[in-house]
Amino acid sequence: MKKEDKNLTGDTITLPKETPRQGTFGHNPVSIGKNFHHPLDLRSQKEDNKVSVVKCSSYKNEEVRKALELSLKNIDFQFKKNMKVLIKPNLLSAALPEKAITTNPVISEELCKILKNYNAQIWIGDSSGVDTDQALETCGMNNLSKYAKIINFEGEKKKDFNLGKKTHRVPLPKLLFNVDLVINVAKMKTHGLTLATLCVKNLYGCIPGRLKEQIHRILKTPTDFARFLVKLEETINPQLNIIDGVVGIEGNGPAASGTIIKPGLILVGRKAPAVDIIATEIMGFNINSVKTNKLSRISRNEIEIVGNAKDVRLKFKKPSTFTIPFFMSLMKIFPQAKIEFNKELCKRCHLCEKKCPVKAITLNTDDGFPKCNWKKCIRCLCCIEVCPHRAVFLQENIALRALKSAGKKVIKY
Repeated sequence: MKKEDKNLTGDTITLPKETPRQGTFGHNPVSIGKNFHHPLDLRSQKEDNKVSVVKCSSYKNEEVRKALELSLKNIDFQFKKNMKVLIKPNLLSAALPEKAITTNPVISEELCKILKNYNAQIWIGDSSGVDTDQALETCGMNNLSKYAKIINFEGEKKKDFNLGKKTHRVPLPKLLFNVDLVINVAKMKTHGLTLATLCVKNLYGCIPGRLKEQIHRILKTPTDFARFLVKLEETINPQLNIIDGVVGIEGNGPAASGTIIKPGLILVGRKAPAVDIIATEIMGFNINSVKTNKLSRISRNEIEIVGNAKDVRLKFKKPSTFTIPFFMSLMKIFPQAKIEFNKELCKRCHLCEKKCPVKAITLNTDDGFPKCNWKKCIRCLCCIEVCPHRAVFLQENIALRALKSAGKKVIKY
């Protein structure tokens, strides 16, 4: 008799047997986990953890192409002929490329051109935080249809995976496991909840549609959310990870509330956590302040940095909403920060209300502006993330702001 259960979408499913992931490029079987080594994969652990950092000052096609080719050479990465390849960019929202919120389409375009030299069959796909079809169009990905099939993960066939005690049946697109290679193309940005959003966090876009909001409702603490992201990355196991750091976001990222910064870099590596650790270091943060780095099985001393920009170190502005872990317990004595709205900037598009996972945001019947029930709010910051008008912000208690300011002076994070 087959065992049945319900996944997070509420659908009754028959629990599948855990079967090895299909593909010919050394993907790890889902049931075995991160320590499994494919018999055809003869690379050393040191080679796996090598991260290339190269200069790239613009999105001119030729410059991006040379930077990508140099990066692949730096980590000794070679594509095979006739592969099935999925490129997963960051399409957080329907933002124009010049806003630096999403992966620039030139990165994906030049990747496609390189792959076509190997007769690859290519897909480009994601599930956006707002409207994926609109994001694919506005972010410029639909223009790449001559190279690849452009897909919305929400319409793809799914398979359920156990990603933790509270998230034991999470549907993921089957395509992720039916291709030979997943290329994870993240954006270099800060994030109010996770400090930085890089390769590991970028894979959250593989969660279809509004299920992302449900997971935020279930995993209310940053640590629980980070554990989920680590498990998600281990399950998908992208074997080529790229960070578009030509132009990024600092401050109150990862979206319109942040400030554009121009690092002029492209980072490439085989292992997502290794690339993230180096990116975090380059951004000027303590690498363990990004919880997914701390929870990964890769330490900094295992990573070799190569490339013509390997010594670059920057000072990204931190998000004002990020809390120094050391002060978390002390901050419990202060009133919690509250979501507020700038009515002068608000366009009453109601995206914040639609995307709140706990329905803490409602609309005033008098004027249609949003308001937040602070007792229901879990401070996942999804409302700030999806607002295209910079109208949503986190208002902190004065004493709490003073404590955080003092903490920044004595603790690097």
